[in-house]
Amino acid sequence: MMTPSASGMNTAVKTFDCMAVHERRTNAVIDSTVSRPATDASACVSAWIVGVHEGGTMAEERTAVGGDVAALEAEIAALRRENASLKAQVVALEGALMDVRVDAPPRMATMRAAVIERVDNERRRLLHAVLDHSPSVIFVKDPEGRYLLVNRQAEHRFGRTRKELLGRSDADFFPPEAAQAMREKDVEAVRRGEPLQFEEEIVFAGELRHFHTIKFPILNNFGALMGVCGIATDITEQKRKEEERLLLREQVIAAQQEALRELSTPLVPIAEGVVAMPIVGSVDQARAERIMGTLLEGIGHHGAHAVILDITGVRTVDTNVASAIVSAARAVRLLGARVIVTGVRPEVARTLIEIGTDLDGIVMRGNLQSGIAFALRR
Repeated sequence: MMTPSASGMNTAVKTFDCMAVHERRTNAVIDSTVSRPATDASACVSAWIVGVHEGGTMAEERTAVGGDVAALEAEIAALRRENASLKAQVVALEGALMDVRVDAPPRMATMRAAVIERVDNERRRLLHAVLDHSPSVIFVKDPEGRYLLVNRQAEHRFGRTRKELLGRSDADFFPPEAAQAMREKDVEAVRRGEPLQFEEEIVFAGELRHFHTIKFPILNNFGALMGVCGIATDITEQKRKEEERLLLREQVIAAQQEALRELSTPLVPIAEGVVAMPIVGSVDQARAERIMGTLLEGIGHHGAHAVILDITGVRTVDTNVASAIVSAARAVRLLGARVIVTGVRPEVARTLIEIGTDLDGIVMRGNLQSGIAFALRR
């Protein structure tokens, strides 16, 4: 039989062991959210109370431990309530997870559709911004020639709103012949199947404007015709500047030609009543006429009685040169003056004879100096 002290010690050891077990299993309750450790703890507490009662010598310890038991039982009750709450939360989370799994595909599809719609809207706004800020008239017609799309520049040119233009054709805005010409270009662009570029004249608000136009067909994914797109750029100012440039060029060319004519048929006063015309280069029909005109005008202007034609600068004397000399001599004689031809080289004289030139009434001299001397003596 054990002594009271030995019995008390054993009881205390058992109590501490039960408390250790309770502490470990209480932690297990918290970790695994189960209620089994609480039952074991109650059993340990009951055994501890019995052991203490059997010892009979630990009344003070019984009182202290009794308070700890009440606290442990209250803690166990709190853990049970928390465990029940955790279980409820787990059930709720599992239900929510199931709802998410069930609703996920429709939600994802809805979100994807919303993103696609937003991207499409942004692209549409970007396209309209490009169209409306373009300085060119941009439009799309359906296969029957009715307007499906117009930009802001088209509204400006037509002097009508977009609503007034859509659904209508060129025949509603232009004379029949102009509308027919535009329709023919639409059909040609469709027939070619590639961009068609051309210039056209269109009257807008009573003013004739020049346009450089590009038209091309628009096809769907199956190759069927959806319509014809047109881009018309106003080039009226460029055409005006080009015409001014061409006109200025023609004026410059005319002035140069006039200067060359004056240089090619100069009439130089030598002395009172005597004028000279040096001829350089070839003589064609046009130049022969200029020579004739200059001589006749010069004789009347200067009151000349003698005209010297110096052909030193003419390399080749042919029929044109001979005809010009003879014609000039005849015209000069009709005005009461005479013609003196200078610069006649031997080969020139031989050529004049060979071609049978009638030199009657024409004075021939070898050089300009002798010709001037002859004119001054008479």
